[in-house]
Amino acid sequence: MIFRLIRNIFKEISSAPKKVQHLSVLVLLIGLHSLFLGIFIFFFTELFYDLFFSAEIENFFFVRQAGLFLFCLGLFNLAIIVEMKRYYYFVKVIIAAKSLAFFFLISHAHLAAWPPIIYAAAVGDGLMALVLIFFYRRAGFITEKG
Repeated sequence: MIFRLIRNIFKEISSAPKKVQHLSVLVLLIGLHSLFLGIFIFFFTELFYDLFFSAEIENFFFVRQAGLFLFCLGLFNLAIIVEMKRYYYFVKVIIAAKSLAFFFLISHAHLAAWPPIIYAAAVGDGLMALVLIFFYRRAGFITEKG
C-alpha cells in the first residue's frame, strides 16, 4: 500500500510539466518535513523538548497532539501530489497553513521556554510559504478563476 503510494507520487511528478514538477517536489519536501517532524514530536516527545527547549514538559497531551497534527498535515500534503493536476488548488491551503504558522509562531514565541527556536521555526514556515507562492505562480495555476 505505502509502496504503491510512493510509486504513484513519483509517477505523477515525473509525468508532469517541468514547472509543475518543481511545485510537486516542493510540496513533497514540505509534506515529508511535516510527516517526520510530527512522528518525532509524537514518539520522542521528551527528546524533542530536550533538544529544542531544554525544558520539562508540563503537558504531554498538547505536545503529542501537535505531533499528530503535523503528521496529518504531512499526509495531506503527500495526498495532493498523487494528482497534482487535479488538486493543485489545495496548494493554497498549504500556503495558508504555512502563513498562519508563521504569524502564530512570531506572535507567541515569547511564551516558549526558548523563544529563539520558535523564531527560527517561524522563519522556516514563512520561507516555505513564500517559495510555495513562487512555484505555484510559476506553474501557471494563477490563471484559474476565483
